[in-house]
Amino acid sequence: MAGLAAYSFLWPAVGATRSLYLKELYVPDAHRRRGVGTLLMRAIFETAGTLGCSRVEWTTDAGNIAAQAFYAKLGLPAHPSKVFYRVEDTGSGLRSIVPGRVS
Repeated sequence: MAGLAAYSFLWPAVGATRSLYLKELYVPDAHRRRGVGTLLMRAIFETAGTLGCSRVEWTTDAGNIAAQAFYAKLGLPAHPSKVFYRVEDTGSGLRSIVPGRVS
């Protein structure tokens, strides 16, 4: 495998449109710096355009400097207005995180 890109759709994006959310972009070390990541990103944007998406979104870990450098090299700017949240099940169940009853 030279690489993979996994995505899903989010609604709504702008108005009633959808966005393509890039869940994972992975290129094994043996195939890096050979244009595979660039081809995958091009395919992601082409897919989004073909399917009528109004935007493409993704995240990187704050410490993933290599990924951030890759996106910067492609001219893809970081979006400073997003804040990422994650709550993980620590064994007590996710339903107990927010108090109150859900109907």
